[in-house]
Amino acid sequence: MLEGSLGVPDAGGLNPGVVLCHPHPAGGGEMGVQLLTVLADYLCSQGMVVLRFNFGGVGRSEGVFSDGADEPADVGAASDYLASLDEVDGDSVSIVGWSFGAWMALVALAEGLQARSLVAIAPPIIAYPWEGYTERLTESAAARHYIVGDSDSICPFTSLEMFAAAVSDEDERNVHVLSGADHFLFGRENEVARLVDGIITR
Repeated sequence: MLEGSLGVPDAGGLNPGVVLCHPHPAGGGEMGVQLLTVLADYLCSQGMVVLRFNFGGVGRSEGVFSDGADEPADVGAASDYLASLDEVDGDSVSIVGWSFGAWMALVALAEGLQARSLVAIAPPIIAYPWEGYTERLTESAAARHYIVGDSDSICPFTSLEMFAAAVSDEDERNVHVLSGADHFLFGRENEVARLVDGIITR
């Protein structure tokens, strides 16, 4: 069982859904980090059903944290749960991940997760080998976007550009750069939330 927090718009009806994936717990990552909280509140206010969750072994989620081995399956489980809700259009579920959560979302997509779109915020591109996922990511129909600060040392812009080029056609690389921002995006939460809202596929 995974711990989660669900936000549902006041308007009711059938809504697009968004799963939010948190950073690495070794650095304090869990579903309640500031950026994900701001994202959840903002996207919900824009008419989306938003699910934040803790990976296995984090917070009150059962299991053991496996540093990337099992966490893509957690992303899939969260996505399946969200798509099953009466308030959610099951064909319009997107994934948004930050740092480790962004990488786990990308791996889940490579392993066959069906999603309307994926927004990877500062995926730790230099910390994990990604070459084995390029072909499978290229085959995914999900629209992909990447957000990175130009001062991010864990997700350098040049490395992210190389990754995006390897897994996307030239007109689908969709790398969005935040001037003056580093990997932790402190003070930039509202800006990131507005950017995600503007690029996510509903």
